[in-house]
Amino acid sequence: MKKINASVVIPSHRFDAPSMRRLILTVDLFLNQGFEVVIADNSGFIEKQRTLREEFGDVIVFAETEADCKAMDNFLAAFAAATRDYIVFATDDDTFFPVGIEALGTAIANATNEVGFCAPTVRYAHEGTSIANAPDLSGESLAERLTQWIFCDIAVSFYGCYSRKIWQRYFNFARQHPLKFAHHDQLLRFVLADSGRIASLNTAWFAYDYSNWSNGQSAYQSLEHYYTRVGFDGRMIVVNSLLEGLEGVLCQLRLDELAGRDFQGAAVGHWWSGCLDSFRQVIELNRAGMSPELLQSLEPLVTYLNTSNDANVYHVLQLLAEFLTAVYGTDGGLQHFWLHQSADSLRVESVA
Repeated sequence: MKKINASVVIPSHRFDAPSMRRLILTVDLFLNQGFEVVIADNSGFIEKQRTLREEFGDVIVFAETEADCKAMDNFLAAFAAATRDYIVFATDDDTFFPVGIEALGTAIANATNEVGFCAPTVRYAHEGTSIANAPDLSGESLAERLTQWIFCDIAVSFYGCYSRKIWQRYFNFARQHPLKFAHHDQLLRFVLADSGRIASLNTAWFAYDYSNWSNGQSAYQSLEHYYTRVGFDGRMIVVNSLLEGLEGVLCQLRLDELAGRDFQGAAVGHWWSGCLDSFRQVIELNRAGMSPELLQSLEPLVTYLNTSNDANVYHVLQLLAEFLTAVYGTDGGLQHFWLHQSADSLRVESVA
């Protein structure tokens, strides 16, 4: 059997029958294409591992993990057990296309100086199926690559296949961030733009269920769930777009500082202005239904962003931290992290 210098890493947590069938199909596909398959299972369902061993024997690598451990710990356990140079992540409910995986395997086998690969992604939902295009990474400048990554679908960036060092850098950042937000996935795109040559392939290898995000009510419930898990609640949704935009700008600032280059403001400005516009729209649409206490806590932030033509990101960070403290009693360490720890979390030397 051919051997591809890549691992598919599967942090697994489901044990229902449809997910098991899909997982078996995924494992079989990647094994037949010569990938190493690594599974970290925190479902606590012993029968699951027995079924996989009966189906595939000892060719699967099972990472050491604990039942009901946090999702991040499950990802890290699976990642640590992988042994090959390129890594792509999958989950129980993802769908992969054989022709796309074959194209990826061929690209890896013929790689020269590529640090990763991405491709279009198929999104399916109740409303229909759509294609999220891969970024055009043919431009020579960082600003061009960064702009392309900023505007591509987050699934295109997160479910690409990248070198171990890229994933190490991302997980180092996510692990040190004091709050385990789902939107850390959004920030991977800034690391990718900073990482070297990533090739865009034409053939999709990945499809995912977009239903939770294509429907407004489902998206709200998902965000509320994520925020509740880290000690906040649904009130955070009113500042969700602002937080994503702010952390994206701060992430790029740190990456530019570490590289000793000018801030890529022209490229990141599109990200920042879009997030600010989304924040203002959310406030206007929901103001009538907000409690007086929540409105009062938001007022300094809203007033500053509505009266400043060139919002200072550090002042926005301070005002956001004050809002979180007013509502929850703490900002969870967010401001301290970005002011004092974020540079070390993104430093390449710390993951070499």
